[in-house]
Amino acid sequence: MTIPALNHEQREQALDALETDEFDVLVIGGGVTGAGAAFDAATRGLKTAIVEAQDWASGTSSRSSRLVHGGLRYLYNLDFALVAEALRERGRLLTTLAPHLVKAQPFLWPLKTPVIERAYSAVGVGLYDVLALAGSGGKKTVPTQKHLSKAGAQHLFPDVRSDALIGAIEFYDARVDDARLVINLVRSAVRFGATAASRTAVVKIEGDPMAGSRERPCVTLRPAAPSR
Repeated sequence: MTIPALNHEQREQALDALETDEFDVLVIGGGVTGAGAAFDAATRGLKTAIVEAQDWASGTSSRSSRLVHGGLRYLYNLDFALVAEALRERGRLLTTLAPHLVKAQPFLWPLKTPVIERAYSAVGVGLYDVLALAGSGGKKTVPTQKHLSKAGAQHLFPDVRSDALIGAIEFYDARVDDARLVINLVRSAVRFGATAASRTAVVKIEGDPMAGSRERPCVTLRPAAPSR
């Protein structure tokens, strides 16, 4: 199945369909959450539309940290279930869903005191690695932690002040090309039958969106003029 382009011709066809067709699902907002919801709905066989007032991924999704992390900080809250779920999703993105867009990202954890800090930090990062391995069926999706001396840390990060650390732990999460991920999700949703139009604002919703099939709401859209 050919993955469609998101171009002027596709947008014009989408605007025509939005004017004449009825939809089971209308997703308002073309960031990663909206694009993912549209893709999910389309693959479930629902007649789906997604609109975005600006360009795809132009809002929050263009201002992210670009990290796909497993929630290391949540280990301090002992929220093991949340961390395990996040690491499973990170592993799927790295190996199956978007390995061309999601890559392993190294981090350097500076240590300021000997022995005790290294020990408890190693336990926390080690648990993080173990949960990642468990979530991926024992398959390593990113390198495991590596302990570094002060000289080793300065070799990796030459600009660090010599009095700022006594050593470090190198560990991994992942990074993503966030805008391309959103575009891929929208294109994949269109591939499965969704109608997608960027630069199309929702200005009014008449009727009750929660009324179900008995009373479908009417949505008024305001497409932006095509650029010259």
